[in-house]
Amino acid sequence: MADQVGRVLVIDDNAVIKRLASMLLLKKGHSVEVANNGAEGIIFAKSFKPHVILLDVMMPEIDGYEVCRCLKSDDQTKDIPIIMVTSRAEIVDKVMGLELGAADYVQKPFDHEELQARVATQVKMKILWDELQEKNKLLEELVKKDGLTNLYNHRYFHDRMVDEFNRCKRYGLSVSCVLMDIDFFKKINDTYGHQAGDDILQKLAQIILDNIRDVDIGARYGGEEFALILPHTRLDNAVKFSERLRRSVEETDFRFNNNSIKVTVSLGVACLPENDPKSHTDIIRFADDALYAAKTAGRNMVKVYRKQQ
Repeated sequence: MADQVGRVLVIDDNAVIKRLASMLLLKKGHSVEVANNGAEGIIFAKSFKPHVILLDVMMPEIDGYEVCRCLKSDDQTKDIPIIMVTSRAEIVDKVMGLELGAADYVQKPFDHEELQARVATQVKMKILWDELQEKNKLLEELVKKDGLTNLYNHRYFHDRMVDEFNRCKRYGLSVSCVLMDIDFFKKINDTYGHQAGDDILQKLAQIILDNIRDVDIGARYGGEEFALILPHTRLDNAVKFSERLRRSVEETDFRFNNNSIKVTVSLGVACLPENDPKSHTDIIRFADDALYAAKTAGRNMVKVYRKQQ
């Protein structure tokens, strides 16, 4: 298996060492950037985003240990492997770099093949680490999502509602909650089959995504019910949004196996501060009460929470 190539940043004040290291690393296919001192190296580490940093210990003004300390304390650079380059043979000097977070060290004058091998190892480790982080992010996102609709799931909706409600309470901001239910969904399933029902749920989820902003949260609340969090949205604007969403669904031609299926939705809206909910559970319950009012009043409409419904 061929060696993986990566981006390597060489931080050294010695022009001869920089040239030699660059030549050896370029020979192996790596992209190389050089910095003349510690301060420059810290800046380049953030812009070049190297897979590995080859860092000289003995430099004027800011030595390699301090550079390593700075890089490891910054979220942008803390995961970049650092290979310390030292002319000192004392164990204490090598241990100091490792304790600061360096991944490895080489000693001047360095053996050419040893330098190439140590850099190759750290490049491979960094690439594997980055791939793992990406997979973890994907997994975290999948855990939040509903498998059928790709909207957020019930649990994530509640978690975000807690966060948004508390934030809005603390800073005097507004947030609206909308619950939406497909009208006569059981009849659709009984008439056209559950595959048709699933198809409608997926298309309805896409309509939601097409209508909400980036800051909004759209979730499948359960079954044929959906929930939305609209940050920085007062009641009148939440009602306008809900009515627009209702019309979008009503005007969409849902088709399954050449059958045109009429789909409508009922929506309930509640808002902080207008409805004065005392907790995140209150605002969800208020929206649910409004949804129930919309369904009992004839469906295919938007209702706002009122204390005496």
